[in-house]
Amino acid sequence: MQKAYVRPTKSALIAGMIVVAAFLLLGIIMFFVLMHEGAYIGMVFMVFWVFIVLLIGGIYLYNYRNYDKNFEKNVAGQIIMTNAVKEDDFDEKLRKLDKLKREGLINEAEFNKKRAEILDQKW
Repeated sequence: MQKAYVRPTKSALIAGMIVVAAFLLLGIIMFFVLMHEGAYIGMVFMVFWVFIVLLIGGIYLYNYRNYDKNFEKNVAGQIIMTNAVKEDDFDEKLRKLDKLKREGLINEAEFNKKRAEILDQKW
């Protein structure tokens, strides 16, 4: 079974990095507020907060920088390439058309017209 990975769009990655920057700023401000008050448990929490936010931001940045690299190796790239091949599969289209004619769903004129259209496409 092949795993499928869903990638966010570039605009979603940018929006995510903006949100990460806001949360990072909030964490730093809260750390200094808690430090000023002497709340050590809160400071420890804010250190973890900043660490997690930096980790998430790094993932967003990595995905943004490598967005267009190795497209063929990505599952999404493989699906797009497979669909492109299927669109050009004349043999399959002609067989389906012949089946429609045999089952009486289209008449001879419709069959010939559609067959000509399929054969006129690029091979």
